[in-house]
Amino acid sequence: MTENSNIEAAGMSASTQPSSPPSGVRKNRSAVWDHFDVENATEKKAKCKYCGSLIQYGNGTSSMGGHLRRCKQNPNNDSNKRRKTTTTPTIDERGVLNSPSASKFDQEEARRALVEMFIGEELPFRFIESPKFRKFVHDLQARFKVSSQTTLARDIGALYAEEKTKLQDFFRQIVVEYV
Repeated sequence: MTENSNIEAAGMSASTQPSSPPSGVRKNRSAVWDHFDVENATEKKAKCKYCGSLIQYGNGTSSMGGHLRRCKQNPNNDSNKRRKTTTTPTIDERGVLNSPSASKFDQEEARRALVEMFIGEELPFRFIESPKFRKFVHDLQARFKVSSQTTLARDIGALYAEEKTKLQDFFRQIVVEYV
């Protein structure tokens, strides 16, 4: 592995590498030293500039590089940047769901959304059996188990009954308020 790939693996770009090593230091000095200070030279321990953790470097700098990839305070760590920029999903003016992060998967919620799609778009039940539709759904979310036509019809009937009950309760409340 080259030094540049070691640098990139530590969550840094090659541009963070010093232009010339300090005098008395080997020329192939690792870029991870830019993120650590020597704390105890006799015990060969270095202190992380971001979180203050002491890391032993006796057999090289690989443990320091590993720490940099996991360090929560390291501003160069891409995984920390992704964690900080996550927001809740929103729907834009075209009705497209914008979600910068993968949200938790809920089979029942996804199944209800599928039922609502079939009702709203007036899709035929046989469409759910289409191999291309099933492949598309699998590519979007492999954990989603696509139901059969019969189960879809049953789910639509259950949603209809649920909505009918809600509507009946609403009308009862209106009648009670005006009586």
